[in-house]
Amino acid sequence: MRKFTALFALICLCLWMLFQAPALAESRSMLDYKVTPEVIYGQGDVIKEDGELDDLDLWMDVYEPLEDTEEKTEEKPRPAVIFTHGGSFHRGSPRYTYDEGGAQDTSPGDYCRKFATRGYVCFAITYRLIPDNPVASDYPPEDIDMTNVEIMIDQLNKVRKIMDLDPLDPSDPEDMKLITDGVLSAAEDLRTAVNHIRNSAETYNIDPERIVLGGFSAGALTTLNVAHGMHEPVAAAFLLSGSILGFDILNTVTESSDSPPILLFQGQNDLEGYFVSMPILIEHYKEVGVRYTFAWVPAFGHFYTSGATSLSGDGSKMSVDQRIMEFLEETWEDL
Repeated sequence: MRKFTALFALICLCLWMLFQAPALAESRSMLDYKVTPEVIYGQGDVIKEDGELDDLDLWMDVYEPLEDTEEKTEEKPRPAVIFTHGGSFHRGSPRYTYDEGGAQDTSPGDYCRKFATRGYVCFAITYRLIPDNPVASDYPPEDIDMTNVEIMIDQLNKVRKIMDLDPLDPSDPEDMKLITDGVLSAAEDLRTAVNHIRNSAETYNIDPERIVLGGFSAGALTTLNVAHGMHEPVAAAFLLSGSILGFDILNTVTESSDSPPILLFQGQNDLEGYFVSMPILIEHYKEVGVRYTFAWVPAFGHFYTSGATSLSGDGSKMSVDQRIMEFLEETWEDL
């Protein structure tokens, strides 16, 4: 009887280890990175309540593979991802996860952990938000397109209501300037982060030719504005529910412009503004020859996790994060 009991216990232990092995491997992999929190990468102009101009510190959390920390001089420089969070240009942070209407997204920090365990150095940044009263630079009017704000204002005001802020009216010039400055200052801050990281390539042991921009929602819009609006020289970009707002991509991206390849995601039941601008954006990319990939996230709205299934026109089915990794691997092959 004792032998039978011991044998039964051994069989149970073996079965437990068999089914737990993947989870244990994942747990170990999640320890294969280090995080340096709140690294200051620059400052941005904001207007204080008394009307005076002030500098706001801009910070980022840095995620690095542990193997990179011991003998950096002997390690091959790694690719880098700069991830910009969403929040309707009003809220959010690199560590915040949205959970609305029963749907949840994956935080920038969680994405960065995934990237770091795959050998990337990932930077999850903050940027000036509309409640900060940011001040943006002036740009040629023909380069700016804020028409989509008309169909996005309901979402902006929904967030403002949650934050106990008065609604914004796009027909009011002061409100429109506040929105425009918020959108453009976010792009300026991401550009500042790109330049800071590129100038610190040796410190972080990254390849300055393999810097990728990515983001969700407002962060995706900001990514698009910097990669294809400002033409910051980056290797690639990926947008998790992005749209045209800020720079007029139809004007700034031409056949002669050096625009990096881009990966576009959209939830099946995403926000109205994204359904209006995405077909226009894709058609323009076809006309001017920008390499793009588009993928649906079925059964989801604006919020979806990195593990959600995505479907593309080529018939492939894979998780959001897996598709991002495959897209980047294909990008490196073309460099």
